[in-house]
Amino acid sequence: MTRRNGLLSTVSLILTGAIVGLVVVGCGIRPTAVIYGQSAPRGAVTSMILYLLDHGKLHAVARPLPAPVTIDGPSGKIMPFVPAESQALDALLKGPSATEVAGGLTSDIPSGAFGSVERGFDGLTIPVFIKTDRGVSLSQHAVDQIACTVITAQLTDGALETTNLKVMVYDSGDQQRTPQNCPVSTP
Repeated sequence: MTRRNGLLSTVSLILTGAIVGLVVVGCGIRPTAVIYGQSAPRGAVTSMILYLLDHGKLHAVARPLPAPVTIDGPSGKIMPFVPAESQALDALLKGPSATEVAGGLTSDIPSGAFGSVERGFDGLTIPVFIKTDRGVSLSQHAVDQIACTVITAQLTDGALETTNLKVMVYDSGDQQRTPQNCPVSTP
């Protein structure tokens, strides 16, 4: 009786293997040669991308990341972690550097503006709140700068791996806007 069960098990194992083999062979995937690509990037991310304007067109600019600080030396207090998108937005709101201005880059974001990036409820729409000095609405160029900078920071941060991100910019001018993508391809 044991022999029969052993023989039955062996036959069913062989039959199952044959069926799986036929399914795999029949799936339509043919062997190909090895395709070699570039090496994966190595090391830590040391820069952030901001979007400034070059004659009215968005232009990606690399800026060094601020030094990571986790403990305040004099007080010994632990400093909170600042997400990449908040660092990039803060740098964008400060405007172009002297070198960038000398190169002809500008910004449509009014000087003295400040803002914050919040976590979106759906995971794909990122709310950004901007306050301007005189309560004016942001231009479309300014909104595009903010959207591209925040989306690029989110994608390079590695937290999200999707290109379906949108930014909803709320400003002190209370202009109603719809969530938008970056109008240029992000790096």
